[in-house]
This record gives sequence, structure tokens and C-alpha cells, in this order.
Amino acid sequence: MLPQRAVELLLWIGVSISAGFCEELVFRGYFLKQFEAFAHSRWVALFLQAVLFGISHGYQGIEACVKIACYGALFGLLALWRRSLRPGMVAHAGSDILGGIFGI
Repeated sequence: MLPQRAVELLLWIGVSISAGFCEELVFRGYFLKQFEAFAHSRWVALFLQAVLFGISHGYQGIEACVKIACYGALFGLLALWRRSLRPGMVAHAGSDILGGIFGI
């Protein structure tokens, strides 16, 4: 069910940008900081937010959850490395946009 017409494509891009912004803000912004404060470990926090990110996509099936959790870990590493959510937001939105257009 990939976007077919121009309107669908524009809507898909809007949803992807929104998801990239919101999910990075919640998972890499809020949860990463909260889990780090709770566990007193940046690496445990990175793991926990990635697992939660994968679980939150449970409607896509187990295999997708595992892949998405790996993406969550990578986006978390990017946020820690760059000390900013912006690069992850751009990468996340870009990944979602391309996935919707090309089915990857």
C-alpha cells in the first residue's frame, strides 16, 4: 500500500516528517534521559529505549520489531554522539519517506 498519487505522496511525506520529529523527541529525547537517570548508565538507557521503540511498533510483527529496535539503537547512538536530536530527526524522517516511496 505504497503512496500512488501525488496527494498520497505528499501526505506520506508529512506523516514521515511528523513521525521522525515526534518519535525522536519521545524515544531519544525523553526516554533516553529518563532511563539514564533511572539506571545510572548511558548504555543501559540506550538499550532500553531501543527495545521500547521496537515494542511500540509491535503491530508490524516480531521481525519488524527487532529491525526497528536496531534502528532505535542507531538513532540513539547518533543522538549521544551528536548531542542533538536534529540529525536523528532528519535521518528518521528520511528513512520513513524513502521506505514509503520505495517499499524498503
